[in-house]
Amino acid sequence: MATLDPTTLRHGSVRGRYFRENFAQAGIDLTQIVPELLTNADAAIAAAGRRRGRIHLRFGAPDPEFLEGWRRELRRLRVPALLDWRHEIVCADDGEGVDAATVDRRLGALGVVPEHADQRGLFGRGLRDVWLAQGGGRIQGVRAGRAVESWFFPAPGDEPYAFAHVLDEPATPAVRRAFGIDRDGTRVTVPLAQRRLPPNARLRTLVANLVQLRPLLEDPERELFLELPEDPLELVAYSPPEPDPERPVLFEGEVQVQHGISARIVVRRAAQPIPLGPSRAARRGGLVVRSGRAAHEATLAGLEGRPGARHLYGEVWCEAIERLQQEALDSPRPQVVVRVDRSGLNESHPLVQKLAAAIERVLRPLVEAEERRTGARLVRAGRAITARDEIGLKALNEALRAAFDAPGQVGFARGDAPTMKPPLEEDSPTGAPELAEPRLPEDGSNAARDAAMRFKQSPVRLHAGERRTVSLLFDPTRVPPGTSIEMATDPGLSLSLRQYEVPSPGPLGWARVSGNLRARASVEPGSRLSVFAEAAGFGAELIALIVRHHGSGWVREIARKDEDAQIEAEFDPESGVVTVFEGRREFKSLERGARRTGLAKGRLREYLPYRMLEVEVAANAVYGWAAERILERRLPGERPSDPAEYSAAVRLEAQLLRHQFHERLMRAFLGPEVFEGTVLLTQPPPSGEQLRLP
Repeated sequence: MATLDPTTLRHGSVRGRYFRENFAQAGIDLTQIVPELLTNADAAIAAAGRRRGRIHLRFGAPDPEFLEGWRRELRRLRVPALLDWRHEIVCADDGEGVDAATVDRRLGALGVVPEHADQRGLFGRGLRDVWLAQGGGRIQGVRAGRAVESWFFPAPGDEPYAFAHVLDEPATPAVRRAFGIDRDGTRVTVPLAQRRLPPNARLRTLVANLVQLRPLLEDPERELFLELPEDPLELVAYSPPEPDPERPVLFEGEVQVQHGISARIVVRRAAQPIPLGPSRAARRGGLVVRSGRAAHEATLAGLEGRPGARHLYGEVWCEAIERLQQEALDSPRPQVVVRVDRSGLNESHPLVQKLAAAIERVLRPLVEAEERRTGARLVRAGRAITARDEIGLKALNEALRAAFDAPGQVGFARGDAPTMKPPLEEDSPTGAPELAEPRLPEDGSNAARDAAMRFKQSPVRLHAGERRTVSLLFDPTRVPPGTSIEMATDPGLSLSLRQYEVPSPGPLGWARVSGNLRARASVEPGSRLSVFAEAAGFGAELIALIVRHHGSGWVREIARKDEDAQIEAEFDPESGVVTVFEGRREFKSLERGARRTGLAKGRLREYLPYRMLEVEVAANAVYGWAAERILERRLPGERPSDPAEYSAAVRLEAQLLRHQFHERLMRAFLGPEVFEGTVLLTQPPPSGEQLRLP
């Protein structure tokens, strides 16, 4: 085993802050490691100019000799690398291979452009950051008669990583045997920081179903062999769902995403329902979004829980993703289409939002048609429940309006921290009240940083052709009066302000400019459009949701569907309808209880436990949607790095809404008699006599 000389260590060109901000907070798991290794191997085979290629992926214990040498040398260097591991992943391919110059060129830069336009890249940011997240790594390669073995590990201080060539010599037969490479090729080792591997069956299912591996697994010119602990070597291929013999294809055609960009969508129907697994990375159902050789994610455009979506799968081809991603990487301030960790598309990018809207326009009528074919039917409630729903929905919309509008009347003034000193009053020289400088909270939230200017309410709901008044608020201590206001709108919206300069502040301490926002009659319902305002280097965004109905408020109706579903209820913000799936087991159990008390089927929803469950699930669906919108406003343009943290933030925001408004909603939906004790319990009536509510 060679000895590492500290003077020969090579360092990357980025600082440790880059890695900590983009990757270290969320961590990297197997669903990111495996696609990175295999797509790099696939690209290496394509770069070699051969049609056929072989990839060998192994999960197992490390080589004891290599582990002992690694531990000894890195302890001597005193670097913060992983020194002991029980399991590792090794990926070998027969592609173009690497030599010392290739490793230097690729590992020494932030990211490099692949030699071939149709390959995903060999050492982009992905593999390097996988190694960093796990605490080290090794690469062995043979190329053009030269063999190299390089070790990669974190470096102390602000340097995020270092690497060194422990072997760089001619590729003799003995070296090839040691590497396990017969001809040109690469062998990459990733040590796993986790102490236990998932069961072999789960690993096998994970590799076979990963969405990002679909192009590789479906290619007959690629062979992927998987080696698991104590299991024989096996060939892995993707097995798609069995198509419906009567209706295999439900839709196939080109759709317009935006001006100059289109996507080809194919929606297929499976013969059997496709299980909705917890992992989006290994989802078998849904439409796989592709561009070039890459598959990014599988989506059903928010319709995952609908009963009519259980059989749907297919593909979406949008080549503009590849082009815009490359343009973003070449830009000094990039807005990437694909997430930095390559775990899917960036939901904040305008193209991704419009692509999702186009996919939903295709899928929604197909899902509704599927539900009609399977006999799903809407259930009409009685007059008493319908009248009570109107009162409850009014209270629910008032709650949402209070949650979405700008809180308080003092504009951007921030409260001070608690203090033991008495308040001091100072007279202003002019006799007019001074404007308190906005104070930023210690957590540095985006709501405080973006408080220099903002639209009073966002998002707003418009139907095609509608015009409404909007207000833009300014903090005069940060945006001086007289500053010019610049506006930009998405196609389909127009905004005319009453003046295009920041006015003097009003009596409450903030400046306000009003204007008329109009949606064109040609705008597609379901679109999500934006208005951008800028003044003195600060910006604000107003989001407009184009809806079909003309009713006031966000929630227009509660619909009841006699259908079993994986979710309790769903809220469609475009139509304003909350659909409660009353074919679920909990509703059917309460239905049996109501019938035993003597209630007729038409008066089933007057049974108090049934009604309470109905209101609970409908309100929870709206709370969840509102929590996501509130977080979008609070974190504009920023996606939380940790999915668990983001999920917890949405849940907490929904619980805050529930704590603030739910008791009022229950009173509105259920009626005051429930809370005043005027509901009486009576003995079951004789058979044939119907129970009457007092």
